[in-house]
Amino acid sequence: MRFSSWKFFFLALVSSFVICDVVLLSQNLSGIVTKASALTPLLMVLALGLMARAIYPNRPPVWLKLVLSLGAAAMNGRYLWWRITETLVLDWYSGPLSVLLVVMECIAVLNTLIIISQTVNQTDHSPKADKLSSLICGGQYQPSVDIFIPTYDEPASVLQRTMVGAMAMSYPKKTVWLLDDGERPEMETLATELGVRYLARTEHSHAKAGNLNHGFKQSSGEIIITFDADFVPLNNFIERALGFFTDPQLAMIVTPQNFYNPDPPELNLGGRILPHEQTVFYSILQAGRDSSNSVICTGTSILFRRSAIDELGGFPTDTIVEDWVTGMSLQAKGYKTMYLNEMLSVGAAPYDLGAYLVQRIRWAEGTLKTAFSRYCPLFTPGFSLIQRINHMSGVLYWVDQATQSFAYVAPVLYLFFGMRAINTNIPDILSYWAATYIYGMFIVSWVTGCRTIVVSFTYNILQCFHLLPVVVKTALFPNKRVKFKTTPKEAGEVKTDYKLMSPLLVLLFFNLLSIMVTVLQVRPGSGAMGSQIINLLWAQFNLLILGLGVIASMASGSDRRSSPRVQRAERCYVHIGNPAQPNQSQRSYPSELLDISESGAAIRLPEGIQFFPGDELYFSVPNEDLLLQLRLKRESRGNRIMVAFDNPSRADELSLIRFVYTRPHRWKRPAVANEFQAFQAIFMSLLEMRPFRQHGMG
Repeated sequence: MRFSSWKFFFLALVSSFVICDVVLLSQNLSGIVTKASALTPLLMVLALGLMARAIYPNRPPVWLKLVLSLGAAAMNGRYLWWRITETLVLDWYSGPLSVLLVVMECIAVLNTLIIISQTVNQTDHSPKADKLSSLICGGQYQPSVDIFIPTYDEPASVLQRTMVGAMAMSYPKKTVWLLDDGERPEMETLATELGVRYLARTEHSHAKAGNLNHGFKQSSGEIIITFDADFVPLNNFIERALGFFTDPQLAMIVTPQNFYNPDPPELNLGGRILPHEQTVFYSILQAGRDSSNSVICTGTSILFRRSAIDELGGFPTDTIVEDWVTGMSLQAKGYKTMYLNEMLSVGAAPYDLGAYLVQRIRWAEGTLKTAFSRYCPLFTPGFSLIQRINHMSGVLYWVDQATQSFAYVAPVLYLFFGMRAINTNIPDILSYWAATYIYGMFIVSWVTGCRTIVVSFTYNILQCFHLLPVVVKTALFPNKRVKFKTTPKEAGEVKTDYKLMSPLLVLLFFNLLSIMVTVLQVRPGSGAMGSQIINLLWAQFNLLILGLGVIASMASGSDRRSSPRVQRAERCYVHIGNPAQPNQSQRSYPSELLDISESGAAIRLPEGIQFFPGDELYFSVPNEDLLLQLRLKRESRGNRIMVAFDNPSRADELSLIRFVYTRPHRWKRPAVANEFQAFQAIFMSLLEMRPFRQHGMG
């Protein structure tokens, strides 16, 4: 099918769904009119919320956040009361499904309310960092720093970026350590070349935590900084963060994870209109948790006070989420922890669905098992009530993500087998569910600063069917040991894994089939009411989310490169002839750098520039010690050219890494998309089918 035909088919399909729904809903018009009075209070609340949003178009003040958050709690409470008291089907056939679904909704509502509470009061330590950085730069406060880069099997190209970035940080009293749990001689050679101390261990117990403890025992710095193998610090990392340790009670500083490459969902769902999935967590939730000293330690780009870790007896080794447990243990002992919400490092996002799921399943399994261990936040001595709630919300989050899989099965079971998950009618759905959903979509997303609900559903569909077995297995066998798996750190051969996508594809087919069967059975005037129409609308919504999930899961052909392309928008020069040899005839053209990697770049030239066979091309950037010979790969419309760097020297390779990754002014913090941007991205994703076009399926 050509993609012009697909666009026609897609628009025709949407139009037919809308027409069918309008016809079927018109049969319930009398009931809707009768129940209209029940909608009045909810419409008033929604109208007041939208008026407040018009007055405060960016973010509401704290007092208004509290009011609107209480409104969300009241509406969700009203909805759950209705679901539990009026809609359950408790016969032997449908009862289990009906109860499972309402339990899923209770978990989802509780998780949502906790998230809302965490966003009310967000901290901002950047003004204080401005003042404290002068102590570091002026030499008044300069404790010794050990920088740990633990590694197991990551490739040299990935580790090289991280080590170069660590060595580029402007701080005199630092020692960079490569902690190699793979005992690879080639890594020792690379570390020695870059000025990094190499440390391997022959006994490999306790995975990353054991590796960190080995480095801890062999070093002596007052402050320890940890970076995952694929995270590159910006050169102002120490300058911005270290000064906070002048407070003797501060034991840990967490900084956000940002990514230099898009993951498949980010790229496929609108082509970077939507930010990375974790942007909401790092930009909003962590800053809110910081106000109650319950920030989550996330493993990389973290600073620790050595004496505080020593008091714990080292990094905990009886868990695969040693980072989270380390942070909780420090907080439980009364130490201060802090979240510095600045872009101070960049790392690699998962390149495909397989890497994404390996990462999420490891996080989920480790977090869930913690609830059954001695580290359970509910019973850990020293926590306040709000700290217990905030840390247990991490456990609740994974349960919520897994149990949402019930919602994609329920309408299919009804439309094919008559299993009713909910007993209600269209007017009540509008009064309770629709009003609560609309309030959440337009008000809660604004209050919290989070992405829209539909986008959250799309990310959930990628993992929920893979997480459900993890939740069940952990609940039944909480003490069964897990095998630690590292997330793949390099693109390699990026390919679409249809086996991992199989739950989405199967349910996509059955939801579509159930819709078609129901539409053929239900005709105007047939008297079809209530549950049948509700499940039909439900299946249509599922079809949308499942379709987005399939698109998001596809591997992107544009990222199949030996090194990732980093987006840039800055001035550069393209030279014909070597500008370093003034006796040689040469011309220079001011141009625009669009993106760049260790191997090549995309550049926009001025209008009318042409190159001829035999031209020697060079590339430079103002105020950078960087001059690279170019090889033209291809030209495209708008004077945009793709170039490769032709046999750069070793010194040029390292200079290029520092230029691409470590300069703070070249990185912008990702912003959370608003509702309009999110829906625009979703619509264009379905209309354009970008990953399928890249795979040559049209």
